[in-house]
Amino acid sequence: MKSIKHFIWDFDGTLVDTYPNITSYLQKALRDFGYEVSQTDILEQMLVTIPHAKKYYAELYSIEFEKLNERYSYHDKAGADNVSYPFPDVLEVLKRIRELGGKNYVFTNRGASVYPMLERVGLIDEFDEIVSASDESFVSKPAPDSILYLMKKYGGTCEDTAMVGDRQLDLSSAYAAGCKTIHLVTPSVPQQLVCDWRIMNFAEMLDLLK
Repeated sequence: MKSIKHFIWDFDGTLVDTYPNITSYLQKALRDFGYEVSQTDILEQMLVTIPHAKKYYAELYSIEFEKLNERYSYHDKAGADNVSYPFPDVLEVLKRIRELGGKNYVFTNRGASVYPMLERVGLIDEFDEIVSASDESFVSKPAPDSILYLMKKYGGTCEDTAMVGDRQLDLSSAYAAGCKTIHLVTPSVPQQLVCDWRIMNFAEMLDLLK
């Protein structure tokens, strides 16, 4: 992993453990319409994408998508004080990469909320650029557009650039861009995905960066 100089990070479920909160918000939104769904089932759909999960349940229960989305947004805002925390050792990994002369970036399908969340947990200063769904020309994962954009802007190559993510969606973006992949296995997403490096936690990544 020491050959990698450009690390492109997913946000939800990779840098920060947001899944408990975001599954709770959709669970509450569905409950508002009279449907009780477990967070485990909701997570399975959200691991595709959050918009996919909303669309899936809107169609399953014949709820207007916009109405379900409104209720999700309501619970999201109401839970703004529910802090999602970074995974252990992730700050140390980000700092170590910078100490070695590397660069960190975020590529997330999340919108502008990623900025205050990163600031709140003390990670925002570790990134050279954040690409999110709030950007005018954004193309969501699994498209490789944002990875290719970052590689071109900062001089990354297929051999020295890696996408770090917990889902197939993240790694698929990297495959399409031709760069390397680092798969973080978490309790929420225990799959063994095809990748260049697999880590079970960020202490392992620190060792790989030595």
